[in-house]
Amino acid sequence: MSDEFGVVFSIVGAVILYSLSTYVLAHKNKDSSHYFFSLMTIFAGTSELLSFFEFTGTMQLAHILLRFDLSFLALSSYFYLMFADYFREGYNKKFAFITAVPTAIVIVMVFTVLIKGMTWGHYGWTGVYVPILLAMYGVYGNGYVVFGVAIFWHVYKQITPPDLKRKLRLLLIGSFILLGGGFTNVSVILSIGHIFPIIETTVMFVATIFAIAITNK
Repeated sequence: MSDEFGVVFSIVGAVILYSLSTYVLAHKNKDSSHYFFSLMTIFAGTSELLSFFEFTGTMQLAHILLRFDLSFLALSSYFYLMFADYFREGYNKKFAFITAVPTAIVIVMVFTVLIKGMTWGHYGWTGVYVPILLAMYGVYGNGYVVFGVAIFWHVYKQITPPDLKRKLRLLLIGSFILLGGGFTNVSVILSIGHIFPIIETTVMFVATIFAIAITNK
């Protein structure tokens, strides 16, 4: 694959995620889950948009933008967890604050010690990471998804209306797909480097499933 593929893929990804965010916000009967979903997809879409500029810029610019890229992806993980927790008990300020702490730590790590440099590979500019810190970043993201899956499963077991069962079933399926993509992405990067946008593809697919789940009655 060439850098041209990465450029096109990043643009397509950003357009899809921003479009899903707009589509959900245009829904008539909105609740907080729609706003959490929108924030999640906006941050994920911005991560994709930054990837586009990483491909078209210099190595120095790509290095700077990668930090923002990974930070926005971390924020997307945070709002995924807020999205999941809303189905359990609505918005909980204490839960939101506590779970924001690991997010802040990860973002500080991204801007300081995670990325050692940049190299040009099969998928354009890619970061050279400190392996143990990259693993920690992966644990953060995947850990929040695992937490989200547990929340969705708990709610699924508690509710009885068929329409809500179908909604939670879709959210669970999407979350399991997201979890699989996250683990695969970190494993591939640690072993052979970034050769295909695994997590980006997974996020777009899962975001579509989530959008269908929360907008259909």
